[in-house]
Amino acid sequence: MEMPHDLVSWITVVSTMLGGLWWVLQHTIVSSFSQLKDEISGLREELKESHQKTDDHEVRLTALETWKHDKWEV
Repeated sequence: MEMPHDLVSWITVVSTMLGGLWWVLQHTIVSSFSQLKDEISGLREELKESHQKTDDHEVRLTALETWKHDKWEV
């Protein structure tokens, strides 16, 4: 009748190890992925602003080229 005692011991040891593994994974990998997701979101916003500035610059250059062309046409 030693089987139930050994089974309870193994269940306790395995559940403790799995709980420790879950805690380690939660505080290392999951938090790292959360930080990475936040940083990627920030970079996405910066890229949107840069894209808008590039579009504005392109419009200004087109206007200047048109003005220069029209100036010399007359």
